[in-house]
Amino acid sequence: MSDLGTNLLALVLELPNTREICLNDPLSPALVSELAETEALISEVLREVNILQSDMRPVNLLPVELLIHIFGFLGGGSFVIPVSHVCRRWRNVALCTPSLWTVIRESDDFLAATTFMERSNNLKLDISLQVFMNDEDFMEFQDIVAPYASRFRRLHVVVYGYRVFDFYHSLAECDLVMLALEHFSIRMIEYGFEDDSRDEELLPLCQRFVDQLGSLTELTFRGALPLREHLSHSIRSLTIADRVFDLDEMLACLEAASNLEYLALLDSVPHTFQSAQRPLVELSRLKEFHWFQGRVVDNLLGTVKLFEHLVLPGLDTSSTQFVMLLDPSKYMNSALYTPCHRFTNLFNTAVTELILEASHYASGKPARSNIVFHGRHNGETVFSVRVMRGSLGFLCVPGGMFLTSSVYVDLSKVTHLTFTSTLPYAWNRFFRTPPIWAHFLRSVPFVKVLRLHVSTPTDILKSITDASDSNSNSDSSDSPYPPPPLFIPDLQYLHLFRCGVVVVGEEEGKRRGTVCTGSSNSEKKHLLRFLATRVEFGIPIKSIVCSPEDGDGLLPAVLDRVESIEFGRPGNWAEPQFPSRMAALLEKHLN
Repeated sequence: MSDLGTNLLALVLELPNTREICLNDPLSPALVSELAETEALISEVLREVNILQSDMRPVNLLPVELLIHIFGFLGGGSFVIPVSHVCRRWRNVALCTPSLWTVIRESDDFLAATTFMERSNNLKLDISLQVFMNDEDFMEFQDIVAPYASRFRRLHVVVYGYRVFDFYHSLAECDLVMLALEHFSIRMIEYGFEDDSRDEELLPLCQRFVDQLGSLTELTFRGALPLREHLSHSIRSLTIADRVFDLDEMLACLEAASNLEYLALLDSVPHTFQSAQRPLVELSRLKEFHWFQGRVVDNLLGTVKLFEHLVLPGLDTSSTQFVMLLDPSKYMNSALYTPCHRFTNLFNTAVTELILEASHYASGKPARSNIVFHGRHNGETVFSVRVMRGSLGFLCVPGGMFLTSSVYVDLSKVTHLTFTSTLPYAWNRFFRTPPIWAHFLRSVPFVKVLRLHVSTPTDILKSITDASDSNSNSDSSDSPYPPPPLFIPDLQYLHLFRCGVVVVGEEEGKRRGTVCTGSSNSEKKHLLRFLATRVEFGIPIKSIVCSPEDGDGLLPAVLDRVESIEFGRPGNWAEPQFPSRMAALLEKHLN
C-alpha cells in the first residue's frame, strides 16, 4: 500500500478515539465541527481512491466503444439498468449512449418508458406497451406516445378489451403520425369472437391511420383480426396467431398484401361452411411460409379450402413449415379430404427423409390408432402431421402424399425412411393389412435407408415382405412408377434398434442381444425371410447397423446374407422431430 493509503488508514482508525476525546473537552463543539469536516474530507478522498482503483481494473481499461458493444448484448432498456449501477464509469457510458435506451418493454411502466425515450435522443424506438380500453388509460397511453410517435420503428401493443375494432378506432382518433413505423404488432387479451371488425361507418377513419404509416412493412396480430385496410402492396411480412378467421376475409387480406415475402399463420384457423369455389389468390413473392394448426373449430373445411385457393409459386422449401397436430377425437377421418378443384405443392424442392413417429396426442401415453408423419429437407423438419389410421387411403399416393386434399408433398426423392417410438407400439395396429402397407410403401418408392427404433423391428420387416408378396396380385396400372418385384427395391442399409426395453441386472446382455434376431423363432424367421427375399432378387442388403451387444446375437445365416455388420447407437433420428424453427415461433406468439 502507498504512503498516502497507509496514512489515511491510520487516520481513519484513530477517528473513534479522537471523537471521544473531543466530546469530553470543554471546547468540544468547535472541535466536533472541525472533526466532521475532516471526516467528510476523508470520505471524499476514500471515494476517489475507490474510483481510481476501479478505473485501474482490467475491465475498465477497455475502450468505451467496446464497452458499448458489450452492453448492447443486454437487449436495451430496463436490462441496461443493472450495469449502470456497477461503477461511475459504466454509469456514464450507459447514460450517454442513446442506442441502449431505444427498447421499451410491456413490463415497463409509463414513467420508465418516458425516461428511456428521453435518453434515446432522436434514435428510432422499439416500443411495447399495455393499454386498457377505458378512456382514462387510453388518454394516458396517448399522452405518453404522442411526443415520440415520429420515432417509432416498432410498436407492439397489448390491449385489454373485448373488441379490437375499438382500439383501431381510438388509435386512429389520436391522429398519431408514425412515418418511421416499420412493424405494427397487436395482442388482444379477453377478446370476443363476435368482434365486429367491419364497422363500415368508422372504416374511413381507420384508413386514415393506415395512410399515415409511410414505412410500414411488417404486421403481427395475436388474438386480433386485421382489417383489409391494414394490408397493402407495401407489406412484406404478416403474422396472425391464435384467432379463428373467416376464410373469405382471410383470402381478401392476403389478396390485399400480394407482395408478401413472409407469412406465418399460427393457430389462425380459417373457417367456413361454404364449399363453393372462390377466386385464386397468388402470392408470387412469398418465400417463407409457416403454418401451424392444433385445434378444430366446427370443421376443417376452411383449412382445406384455404390451400385450394392459394397459388404459391416461389416458396423456398427450406423456409416452409407445415404443422397440423389435431386432436384425433375432434374430427372425422375424411374431414381433411374434402374434394377439391386443385391442390398446392408447398415444397418445391425434395423432401429426402420421412419419419413416422408413434406418439399419443397426450404426452407420456402409448400411441394408439394415429401417428405423426415428419418430412425433412436438408436435415430440417419441414412438415409434421398427425395422421389417423382411416386416412391412409386418402393420404398416400404413388410417389407422394396429401397432407390434406389441397396440400400435396412429393416423396419421390425420399431416401431415408424411419419408424420410431419412445414406448412399445404395435405398428400393425396402424397398418392393419398387407394391402395397406403396400399402399403406403408405393408413396416412398426409392428408399435406400430403413431405420427402425421400435419395440419389435422384425414385425415391420415381415409386413414389408408380406406387402411385396401381395403386390404381384394388385392392380398398379394407374401408378406412374412400374410395379417393383418387391417394395423399396433400392434399400441398402438397415438400422435395427429396439425401444422401450427395460434391462435390469444380469439379464441386460441377454435381452439386448435379441434386438435384431428376436427373442423367438418367429422373429428370427421374419428377419431371415426379409434378407433372403432381397438376395433372391439380386438386391441384397449391404449393411445392418445395430449395437455391439446386438451384433453378438446375430445368427450365422444373417451374416451370410448381408455384406457387413456395423455397430452403433440410434442417432437423433430416433428422437421427436418437431420442426425446431416452428417451436421458436410458437414460443414467441402462442406461449
